[in-house]
Amino acid sequence: MDPERAHSLGVFFMRFLREQKIDYPSQHVKTSFGEIRNPIGLAAGFDKTGSHLSTLQKLGFGYIVAGTITQDPWPGHPKPRIVRNVKEKTLVNGLGFPNPGADGFIENLKRQRLKIPIVASLSGRTESSILECYEKIQPHVAAIELNLSSPNTEDLKDLRELDAFRPLASKMGSIKKRPTFLKVPSFYDDAQSQRNMEMIRSWSEFGFEGVTASNSMPVKEPRLSIGSGGFSGPPLFKYTLSAIREIRKIVPSGFEINSVGGISTSAEIVQVLEAGANTVQLMTSLVYGGPGLIKGLLEEIAHREKTSVTVAKIV
Repeated sequence: MDPERAHSLGVFFMRFLREQKIDYPSQHVKTSFGEIRNPIGLAAGFDKTGSHLSTLQKLGFGYIVAGTITQDPWPGHPKPRIVRNVKEKTLVNGLGFPNPGADGFIENLKRQRLKIPIVASLSGRTESSILECYEKIQPHVAAIELNLSSPNTEDLKDLRELDAFRPLASKMGSIKKRPTFLKVPSFYDDAQSQRNMEMIRSWSEFGFEGVTASNSMPVKEPRLSIGSGGFSGPPLFKYTLSAIREIRKIVPSGFEINSVGGISTSAEIVQVLEAGANTVQLMTSLVYGGPGLIKGLLEEIAHREKTSVTVAKIV
């Protein structure tokens, strides 16, 4: 089945699931956008329109990132625009931000009864469109995640250059009403890693709350209509873990890091949290792991904590 159609059907049938009522007090996390029941968030890209958040919150997430949203509606790229590599449990995404625009997104939020924090991922081709979208959406969500790092939307690259990025960050800071995170590109080579660090230093200097590290990796993919896209899945984990360690070295202790990229097991969640992340975000692993994934991961983490305490007492 076409991956987009399979995704739509999967989300539809999730409406009939019972809520996963799992809550371990030891897993609660204090963040700039409130205390969350566990450190696992749903990454941007799973619900691009914000239409299915009341369904997705049943799965046990601590918070959900919706979008990416732009000021005006975008159709995204022509199909085919998603490829699944089932054996290695990876995806290549060339969607290109299909979304209903800021007004449509806000209406979608209002139609739902939401019990956990919602973070809105937003972007745009120009500084003015980003600022307009940012100001409009903030009152309706717990936090914002600025996405200038999608590998399948070429126009965003200009806004990542420091001479454009710093003025944008400054103007966003002057109208900030909600905690705001920067989603940085993948740390897939030394040159990109260095550029990311420069952006993160600037972001921290402007007083923003944290970053999300990091986005999918740009790859060529002839099966997609645009011939390229963002690669995601387990092979990215080594880059993610290294990135968290390096970011934590250069930012203040209160600066938050949301770790995303290739995380699919409880052991990996524990690793990135111990490396300095405040929360983690999953997306591709949910596609392959199904609706029971989050409950299983939280139970495994709780078992690890219990085992560690028992061992410590024995020692």
